[in-house]
Amino acid sequence: MGTYFSFQYMVQALPDLLSYLDVTVVLTVISETAALVLGCLAAMLRVRKVKILKSLCAVYISFIRGTPFLVQLYLICFGLPRVMEAAGARDMRAVPVLLFVFLVMTLHSGAYIAEILRGAIESIDRGQLEACCSIGMTTFQAYRRIILPQAFKLAIPALSNEVISTLKNTSLVFNVGVVDMMSKAELMASYSYRSLELYLDVGLIYIVLCFICYGISAFIEKGSQTANPEKSLQAKRNATVTVE
Repeated sequence: MGTYFSFQYMVQALPDLLSYLDVTVVLTVISETAALVLGCLAAMLRVRKVKILKSLCAVYISFIRGTPFLVQLYLICFGLPRVMEAAGARDMRAVPVLLFVFLVMTLHSGAYIAEILRGAIESIDRGQLEACCSIGMTTFQAYRRIILPQAFKLAIPALSNEVISTLKNTSLVFNVGVVDMMSKAELMASYSYRSLELYLDVGLIYIVLCFICYGISAFIEKGSQTANPEKSLQAKRNATVTVE
């Protein structure tokens, strides 16, 4: 058993891999925060049917959803610098590749968040918007105070899944030169010949991270239900909430 698998090496290698955990966490947190803003903006442009911008958002979302994340990663990290150099930008090699990784992860997740929020917004009774406008609210105020808070509550499970998906996508950034847990595992496997132990370590770390994300999501969802249980129950049954 020791020839093919070493539990001792698996335990010894774990701290080395965990030393790069911050890269995974930072990538996920920053890109998801930016993606949430981008997704909310894109969702509103599609819901409000803003001319031209609505079509541009539809093209953007279709492209992201229709191409693999790895292809997008290569296009942004390797293709975008070439385009910028052709447009007159200088010394693109000095730009950290991590910035391009943040960009592609934000664009990728933002497209999915946009569709999640669009579905949540459109599931809310349109009569609520009309009621808000009838009492003197502007459309912006109605969405900010009434519509969007409900939409975010309905979208919590789907948004949680998107965060977990982004977290797992970070395992691919080693392909463009970012040193993370996967790239460290690759390097260690090249001289230890203990790939199985190393990849099991990485897999276990990602499982724990995903469970943490799930726990945070469940806590937030439970908190939103406790804050207004009657509205939360009706939202689950009918996907609508009546303004009193």
